[in-house]
Amino acid sequence: MLNRVFMAAAAASVSVAAIAAGSAQVFAQTQQQAAPPVALDEITVTATKDPQQAIDALASVSVINRTEIRQRQEQRTGTLLNQLPNVETNENQRDPATAVNIRGLQDFGRVAVTVDGARQNFQTSGHNANGVFYLDPAFVRSIDITRGPVANIYGSGAIGGVVSFETVDPKDILLPGEKFAAELGGTAVFGRQTGYYISALQALRANEMLETMAGVTYKRLNDYKDGDGVKVGDSGQDLKSAIGKIVINPAEGHQIKIGGLYQNYDFSSFGVGDSGSIRRQSEVTTTNLFARYTFSRPDNPWLNLSANAYITSTDLDQTRLTGSATTRGQKRSFAIRTSGFDINNTTRFDIGPALLSLTYGGDYFHDVVNTRDGGGSADKFTPSGTRSVYGAFVQAHLKWSIVDVIGGLRYDGYDLSGGAVSSDGNRLSPKITLGVTPLAGIQFYGTYAEGYRAPAISETLINGLHPAPASFQFIPNPNLRPEIGKTLEAGVNLKFDDLFLQGDRLRGKATVFRNNVDDYIDGVSYFSPGCGNPFIPNACAGSYYTYVNKANARITGAEAELVYDARRWFASLSGSVTRGDGDDPTTGQRAPLSSIYPSKLTLGGGVRFFDEKLLLGARVTFVGAQTRVPAGFTPSKEFQLVDLYGSYQFTPDTRAFVQIDNVGDVRYRRYRDVENSPGIVAKVGFSTRFGG
Repeated sequence: MLNRVFMAAAAASVSVAAIAAGSAQVFAQTQQQAAPPVALDEITVTATKDPQQAIDALASVSVINRTEIRQRQEQRTGTLLNQLPNVETNENQRDPATAVNIRGLQDFGRVAVTVDGARQNFQTSGHNANGVFYLDPAFVRSIDITRGPVANIYGSGAIGGVVSFETVDPKDILLPGEKFAAELGGTAVFGRQTGYYISALQALRANEMLETMAGVTYKRLNDYKDGDGVKVGDSGQDLKSAIGKIVINPAEGHQIKIGGLYQNYDFSSFGVGDSGSIRRQSEVTTTNLFARYTFSRPDNPWLNLSANAYITSTDLDQTRLTGSATTRGQKRSFAIRTSGFDINNTTRFDIGPALLSLTYGGDYFHDVVNTRDGGGSADKFTPSGTRSVYGAFVQAHLKWSIVDVIGGLRYDGYDLSGGAVSSDGNRLSPKITLGVTPLAGIQFYGTYAEGYRAPAISETLINGLHPAPASFQFIPNPNLRPEIGKTLEAGVNLKFDDLFLQGDRLRGKATVFRNNVDDYIDGVSYFSPGCGNPFIPNACAGSYYTYVNKANARITGAEAELVYDARRWFASLSGSVTRGDGDDPTTGQRAPLSSIYPSKLTLGGGVRFFDEKLLLGARVTFVGAQTRVPAGFTPSKEFQLVDLYGSYQFTPDTRAFVQIDNVGDVRYRRYRDVENSPGIVAKVGFSTRFGG
């Protein structure tokens, strides 16, 4: 049913586009817009490395800005992403980590996640996602999402897409002319979950050359209850985080930015998300350090340079809380250190009637994984090892009258080793995009792009015996071949101002795609009858689990976003439909991929009063059932959610806000999550800024 709703909504959006095309010839633009831009007007860099508005990108791009992040005050970063079409997060409610799924692809770097340009590659093997990151939304200023390998120049492995987080800068706190400013905020959480967040940021401007910023946050969340009032144990968390940045502007066009982010999470959890497994106390510490140099000046079209270097780490330390007197207190740890850099430049040419932009550069990162488990076998399932991944690219963008042509080529390579096992590989991946703007405000485009993902350390090196009673063997596979994603997509961008009313705006993006992934890597198992039954001796004899290359995985789908803002009122629509199948090596038959999420449709709208100081809004989300699942995976049921929000701007620097999630107190569980999600939760908060 939801598929029919989505298709009807997509047809409605096409009708709106047709109306917009005709109306654009009637309504003239008589003055510059004073209103702030809608989200699709935000700047994106992930699609091409050349900054542009998201609505102008010839790719399926979404941007979430700081205004929306602060309004929603989500407990988890993943909840911000779940509202976007064809973007999902796979979560364990007892662990604050987030795993991103884009267009049915996730785990082991298929979606590249960066924070201030630093790759986030942490992973532990288990019954949950294989590839997560920890990030509190309190310090996030923008989230830039590009779907599919169209963003292959952004970095190696991103056959699913890229999610780029940027943290707050001094310019977000300081107003022009100010020497000092501070921003304070607090949020109280009520309903099926209780708790609070507090944050403080301060920034200094010593002179025109030097700005600094520092901030701290503290979050405490208690265990929540689902819509039926059933408590989900160990779903709370404590978080302490700190951020610091220095921005130096030594001369016109030059900027040096140095920053660091520290986070410390404290929580308890069961190993596989149920009360029958081992319970552990967990402490996660992350550090993210980066240094970035940029140069850009209008009088120099040859040099638009960006160079970024980083070191990031995630350490998970666990202490066993259950078991016998000899096993309680046992400790284990998982750690990853990732160091890397990326550098790129854009050179622009004016060649008569056409404009040519040439972007070129390279990137590198090195992972070092260390796992220790003196009382168990976690070091076998998440093995220690090292991996180096590197690449270089060149991309040309020719803009001539109503035609845009983008051609790119990327080289990728990797080296991986651990114990006595090693592997390596390399490949060239092309990209070509053609865009046409037949009418002002309407742009069509088509793209063919390839991406290359090297096998992860765990996929290659996993080796050992699964704990009893299911004592089957994990087998390494040093012969894994890298995945190659080959995507065809077509889309349309809609961009109209002063369409029906003076000062209104219509923005829209819609895309259809097909992604064929050659040599798709997936885990396969053979379990003998009775494996896991403690009353059958040697029940798992001959049973095993390993990662192999499937011949092919095919994912097709569509996604759309449409936003209309008339200042006094606004409305939005977004939705996605995706299907995916792969070859099953154990049966030789095609089978659904476990990573494909159900269809969803989100409708939003709101009004503004009192010179736009008062904002009232609502959002309705329809999520379909997911019944196309492979053997061993649990189908999910459809559900609908209603969220309400509002804010009042007392002064330009002081505001109060409220957000009520799941107003209907619906009991629901998202596909692949291990527990039900929270019932009704209200967040009430206040923020103020002062400076001088």
